[in-house]
Amino acid sequence: MRPAPGVFEEAQRRASRELAGIRVGSFERPDAVPAYEVLEKTPDDGAGTRSARLLVDTRSRGPEELTLITRDLKARYAGYDIVSVEFTDTSEVLDYHGGAVIVNTALGSRNAGFIYAPPSEGYYVKVED
Repeated sequence: MRPAPGVFEEAQRRASRELAGIRVGSFERPDAVPAYEVLEKTPDDGAGTRSARLLVDTRSRGPEELTLITRDLKARYAGYDIVSVEFTDTSEVLDYHGGAVIVNTALGSRNAGFIYAPPSEGYYVKVED
């Protein structure tokens, strides 16, 4: 098998740059945010997408509180195309409480598998019961 001709590679790079320029959702920080700490940040810059995985320690449990934290993280990591978040509570031996996907650009949305459209607010939060 031989590589694709250079013209297609340039067209793909140009399309990726255009998608990265399309911003998704609001990047304003909420007024009040529950306490949290980013324990681990793992950059993952694959497929031309600037992305990261975060492990977040918080005692917050409900969907409203985790959504506020997610909105704050969206503002803090606005320079990334996509960010995935796992919520835990280290006071309970790394107890898993849910996760979030933060989509900041159309490129991040496409590469994360949101084929038709990104989440309307630019993030999706799932809370474990």
